[in-house]
Amino acid sequence: MLKVRFNDLLNIYDEISKNVKNKKKLYNFEKNKMQNITIALNKINNFDKEKYNIFLIKEPKERIVMSLNIIDKIINHYVARTILIPKLEKYLDIRNTATRKNMGTSYAIKLLKKYLNLNKKYHEFYILKLDISKYFYTIDHNKLKDMLKAKITADEYDIISKIIDSTNYSYINENIKKIKDKYKTKSIQNIPYYYKDKGLPIGGLTSQALSTFYLSEIDHYIIHDLKIKYFIRFMDDFILIHHDKNYLKNSLIKIKNKLNEYGLKLNNTKIGIVSIKNGFVFLGYHFKLKNNKIIIKLCRQTRYKINKNLKLKHRFYKKNIINFDGYFCSLNSYCKY
Repeated sequence: MLKVRFNDLLNIYDEISKNVKNKKKLYNFEKNKMQNITIALNKINNFDKEKYNIFLIKEPKERIVMSLNIIDKIINHYVARTILIPKLEKYLDIRNTATRKNMGTSYAIKLLKKYLNLNKKYHEFYILKLDISKYFYTIDHNKLKDMLKAKITADEYDIISKIIDSTNYSYINENIKKIKDKYKTKSIQNIPYYYKDKGLPIGGLTSQALSTFYLSEIDHYIIHDLKIKYFIRFMDDFILIHHDKNYLKNSLIKIKNKLNEYGLKLNNTKIGIVSIKNGFVFLGYHFKLKNNKIIIKLCRQTRYKINKNLKLKHRFYKKNIINFDGYFCSLNSYCKY
């Protein structure tokens, strides 16, 4: 049995409640706040499954969201914060940069700038870009659970296994099909269904922690077996830097074979080996070596997305969907651009 403290769940609720957009749902929870926290406390040690509300959002782009009710969201955050993140962090390399505290986009960009400057000692060097096809939908449940088994306790393993397997229920694909039948846009039709024992729900904090961990052994293989020191992974996007183009070509073949062991495949349309002199795009920036200097520019598509998001936030503020603090934080987050 997990040793869960009431106050820990209460603190998690107080934090996540700030971001609950459904005010009616929040109001109903608040009416019996202490009772609902107690229900969450009891459910953790009698955990069955997470139940998702599946719906479509259109801004900033069309995508299907799998949302949890507040009680399940509290449990999801508790499992991620007290079990997954602290226990799995030691297995993650510093070059693994997505959804980790103080190691997000800004950290990844800073690390890449450092690596590119280190490599200026070569007359020319090359960048191998990789992207995993439908990553969240193809993570193998059994492989992931095998990786976790020796790293957590039996009680922890039990609840995490049930969270991982929560995409196996038929109602999920039935709801996705209803959305696909209603909306015929290309972006919606391209969203995959969940196969049995495959995939993690997009959006949950446990999914972020687990998906970051799932490729940790691949990171180790690239760095230590393939001896590629200058390497960055941002979730399922890879950047490998080396002065020998043929070495990167051979590494690509080996990485493909290694990924097969995890039930993963590369997105062939996003594989490329480019010279630093020609430049490349990563995390919304264009990087290029010119006159022995690294030139970094914001991509046109990124500028377009920023302008679109700022207009959306302004509209939300005018309609009182978000308060001034939320609006100001959104504006402030774009100051680095």
